[in-house]
Amino acid sequence: MTRIPHSDRHSLPYESTNSPTTLHRHMTLRADGNTTDHVAFGGPIFYGHTIGVEPPDHRGNIFWHQGLAANKAFQMLEGKQRKQALVAKLPRESEVGFRGKDGQYPGIPVTELAADQKEELQKVLETLVAPFRTEDQDEVRQCLKRQGGLDKCSLAFYTDGDIGDDGVWDNWRLEGPSFVWYFRGTPHIHVWVNVADNVSVPYRPTG
Repeated sequence: MTRIPHSDRHSLPYESTNSPTTLHRHMTLRADGNTTDHVAFGGPIFYGHTIGVEPPDHRGNIFWHQGLAANKAFQMLEGKQRKQALVAKLPRESEVGFRGKDGQYPGIPVTELAADQKEELQKVLETLVAPFRTEDQDEVRQCLKRQGGLDKCSLAFYTDGDIGDDGVWDNWRLEGPSFVWYFRGTPHIHVWVNVADNVSVPYRPTG
């Protein structure tokens, strides 16, 4: 187990614990806690879990419940909406820079969802932020609210990389002007997150 920094967990605004084993690895991240202006988590973050070669149901992966929550929202879409939400090509994992309010987001605009579908998407958002501290959850919500809320976002599901070709989408993305939550479940779960209250926050991808 590797812990950075090796100090009292309340003395600094961040902490990372990596626990590798012969079969899989776990990483626990304690992030920003509202110490940095305009951004959630202190800036872009990544989290994930691998259990080796994952089956279509991702059995044993601690983050797959987030994927199931998003797929439940997809199941509530009707035929035309589903066609709009489905996108063929996966973007690179680190492509989570902001496109701004005039950006072209992949998938279906949230404004085209019915009230009950929006309610289900709100549940997805709450599932995404649930693992983080209350301060970080609140900051994500505040950043999203300042850019117009979920109604300014789009939701995309990627047909590329569908493990098992079962139509349970392993890869999906929720994106707004300065909000990106990119869930990539192929070949295992990597999640890239970039959230701010405005588009001026710089982002420098490295992979």
